[in-house]
Amino acid sequence: MLFKEDDAARAEAMAVRNEAAWYRWTHDLVKVEGPDAEAFLNHLYVNDISKAAIGKSKYTTMLNEEGKIIDDTIVMHVGENLYWVSTLYAPQFQKWAEAHKEGYDVSYEDITKEVDMYAVQGPKSNELMDALCADSVDEMKRFSIIDTTIEGIPVKVHRAGFTGELGYEIYVEMAKSADIEAALKAEGDKLGFPELQILEVYVRSIPVEKGFALRQDMYGLTPFECDLDWSVCMDKDFIGKEALQRAQAEGPKRKLVGLEYLAPSYEDIAQTEIVYRKGVPCGIVRSAIYGYTVDKNIGFAVIDAEKAIIGEPVTVGVNDSPAIICEKTFI
Repeated sequence: MLFKEDDAARAEAMAVRNEAAWYRWTHDLVKVEGPDAEAFLNHLYVNDISKAAIGKSKYTTMLNEEGKIIDDTIVMHVGENLYWVSTLYAPQFQKWAEAHKEGYDVSYEDITKEVDMYAVQGPKSNELMDALCADSVDEMKRFSIIDTTIEGIPVKVHRAGFTGELGYEIYVEMAKSADIEAALKAEGDKLGFPELQILEVYVRSIPVEKGFALRQDMYGLTPFECDLDWSVCMDKDFIGKEALQRAQAEGPKRKLVGLEYLAPSYEDIAQTEIVYRKGVPCGIVRSAIYGYTVDKNIGFAVIDAEKAIIGEPVTVGVNDSPAIICEKTFI
């Protein structure tokens, strides 16, 4: 969705960028456990899961045999031989895991309906967390996890988020979710940190501004075509490694880039809209949204690598909406 004046959306975006805010957002959650849990996850994912000690997590992608991204997840090491995989696609993960579990002593279970999650995000999010939690979060490093309590209720706190700001995720037993929500609201109201209500703000607008892509943006690309080289460990085996080695040697064929849409418009630009350079198709749109803290229509596109030139003018869709190819990070 492109630009529309929306004071409520702007206020929510400003709260995250300048102060703090919270919202309920439950990714699908899969519990993976067993003596071979670490080895199994290392087989599925490109990042080195063995380097995540208990109480740590790793961002990583999962590839098919052709070296193309089929999912991106956070893998949390929450106990001895016990991991949580945070994904938007638990059924697909389980189907993929089932197809590749031979030889591994491991089990997996979708626990999405058993564990709820709240996100607290923004430069002052630690103030809200410290007001809530029995243990201070001030010394937590990014991608670390602690066990603590809120109002006497056991929770896991993960320093992470999808906003590009300081942030935390609170995981709680579903039966106690309402109690945590009440505590968040009470302390948030005291501190002036609101609950976010507008999905397009916290799922797309704020993340896209910081260059955070969803799986749907990266699907079918290699990690190297998404600037995720840093997350790939070529020193171990994983599904799709041989194809990825060939892709690395050949160089990227496509690139995930940013697009800045130049014409203020109420026109929707949808996924798979064609991008044209000098009238010739060169790629497709993966997202389009208004960035309330940058005051621009922005998004992502997949462009032929040789045509993915930063600053290059292009047009989008049948109405030839003007745009500029740019870096994926807008602020």
